[in-house]
Amino acid sequence: MQSTLHAYEIVYTILKEQILNSQLEYGSQLPSVRQLAQQHRVGTKTIKTVLKLLQRDGLIRTRERQRAVVIYQAPFLKKENASVRSIVRKRTAILDIYRTMELLMPEILAFCAKSVSVYELPSYEKAVKWIKRPRLTGSWQLCSNIIHDVLLSSGNFLISSFYASLEIYAEVPFLAEYQRLITGYTPYTELHHADWLLDCLQSDSYTVQRSFAAHYRAVLQTAEKSFDLLTALHPDVRDDRESAFNWNAGWGWDSLYKKIGRDLVEKIGTGIYSPGTLLPSQSSLGKEYQVSLSTIRKALKVLQSLGFIETINGRGSVVLSHEKWRIHQRSRHPNHRQDTFMFLCGLQLITFLIRPAAALVFDRQDTALEQELQDRFARSPKSCLKEWMDCLLPRVPLYPLKVILGEVTDILNWGYFYSFYTSTSPSMQKLNKLGEHAFLSLQKGDREGCLRDLHEGYMYLFQTIHSSCIQRGESGAGLLKVPQKL
Repeated sequence: MQSTLHAYEIVYTILKEQILNSQLEYGSQLPSVRQLAQQHRVGTKTIKTVLKLLQRDGLIRTRERQRAVVIYQAPFLKKENASVRSIVRKRTAILDIYRTMELLMPEILAFCAKSVSVYELPSYEKAVKWIKRPRLTGSWQLCSNIIHDVLLSSGNFLISSFYASLEIYAEVPFLAEYQRLITGYTPYTELHHADWLLDCLQSDSYTVQRSFAAHYRAVLQTAEKSFDLLTALHPDVRDDRESAFNWNAGWGWDSLYKKIGRDLVEKIGTGIYSPGTLLPSQSSLGKEYQVSLSTIRKALKVLQSLGFIETINGRGSVVLSHEKWRIHQRSRHPNHRQDTFMFLCGLQLITFLIRPAAALVFDRQDTALEQELQDRFARSPKSCLKEWMDCLLPRVPLYPLKVILGEVTDILNWGYFYSFYTSTSPSMQKLNKLGEHAFLSLQKGDREGCLRDLHEGYMYLFQTIHSSCIQRGESGAGLLKVPQKL
């Protein structure tokens, strides 16, 4: 397990990337300190530290009682070849990001659009003004704002978060607008804009999904055309074909000791550490996770408060039986409520990720997948769906999708699920049946049957935990809706 960055480092990196690729444009004002703190879920002190660092780097100018102003001008705005050449070099990595958008966003936007009226979107009035006086510049930013408004309306912060990272690494400002200074081409006339976006979002879910599928297909095609033009201008620049995408799903919510605690809970829930056995010593755990003893002690304290372990002086931490787990008491502590909400957000998001990810793996016809699954099922028959994910994740060929799926999987914790339901409960039996059916479909070469069973398995998992959390009065659970088939 890798150590996490400090909150200020992550916010600094995000804002810096947005400035460098002109998502935050030269001469524009940043949101206020308070607005930035709310947006990034950190304290105002953290934001002030970030602004000092950005000013030190010559990216912004700050003045007392005034919002910070971006003073960095992207080199491609000055037609500097070095900057353009660096973008050309990332062709494969950037196009993979647009392919990921094409796979994921139509269904997600169709789902999120049901939660809000376009008239309630914060960007609605600005969009109406733009429609009355449309112009060539700034359209991409307005469309991006509308999409983020829609994604945020779902109540699932992970959805807007991963999409923001996709936009940063996709060089959207350059390809959508500023490349015209170099290539003379702009996708403005080939892509839909604010007026179309607002009209589309008022349609039924099926139409929204179909329309955005066509939209993101067109976005990918214009990106490919853009790179053809840029490559023709710089024929000596080789595509480095390296993967370039990063997203940290849990930042601002996830302390390192919590991640370690979740990992230990999963090992307890899945039987790696069985009831009555001792966990490794604190020093051994510290070496395993490469953290201090104080971090390990915090993680063990969480496990003890939930009844997973009992710490005995002179012996260590003993794993308790399932009957003593007090997982339902999580709702009494603010930190545990936050963890539960993030867990639910991850479960909801993975219902949108599992089908496209599994389809890509299935289409590669990896003959070793079937044998690995069979071996895993034999070793761990009570967690078929988990074994499926452990096999699929390293095989996902589209790097940005692999990163997103990996981050969400890291949030999910089968130990917590097993704390709700024993291995012999009807819920667990149904879940494992769906995993087994998906495996049988894989053996038969039934692509659609395999994808359907995996998707239904994660849908059932989300519905079960979601319903249980609502019954227990978990705050935030009611904000998340159950995705419906279109």
